[in-house]
Amino acid sequence: MAKKRKMKNVERPCVDHERCINVINLIIDGEANEEEEAFFYSHIRDCFHCAQFYKLEQSIRKAIRDYLEIKEAPEELIREVRKMVKESLMK
Repeated sequence: MAKKRKMKNVERPCVDHERCINVINLIIDGEANEEEEAFFYSHIRDCFHCAQFYKLEQSIRKAIRDYLEIKEAPEELIREVRKMVKESLMK
């Protein structure tokens, strides 16, 4: 069984919190470069606050994505709208 690692920075606040927030957003958006990813994954191993912020941010974004799930329009509606657009362009 894998041994659970104890985080070092549970009690004191993160000294790089502003940088971490920016990098967390880049990580979640898939826009982080290799250096930012290396910093982030190394940092959250020992920083409880940033690890919690990351989990919270992921959860919030997932909830928003799930809530705003894109629905496919009915085929009949699509045909009707195309027909109306085509007719309006011909006038």
